[in-house]
Amino acid sequence: MNAPQPMTPPATPDLGIRVLYMVLFAVVFWLLCWTLAVTALVQLVIRLLNGRPNPDLTHFGASLARYAAQVIEFLTFVTETTPYPFAAWPLEG
Repeated sequence: MNAPQPMTPPATPDLGIRVLYMVLFAVVFWLLCWTLAVTALVQLVIRLLNGRPNPDLTHFGASLARYAAQVIEFLTFVTETTPYPFAAWPLEG
């Protein structure tokens, strides 16, 4: 009979560095929330004045939402991949 082999955990980056990145991205997420609020208000005013949303702000909002998801996934240990500026800015799509 073959004895089960112990599983070795996958290599993970240094937790100390991860903590520093998490503090950085917590601040980034706070700024992201304010950016979202301003973007939403500006888009609302444009919609009220022009009758339609600004397409550039719509594209920015979509990529901002993807970036927020990346930051949240990193902060909650869903992924080890650090978001922008350590990776490419997420495009809408």
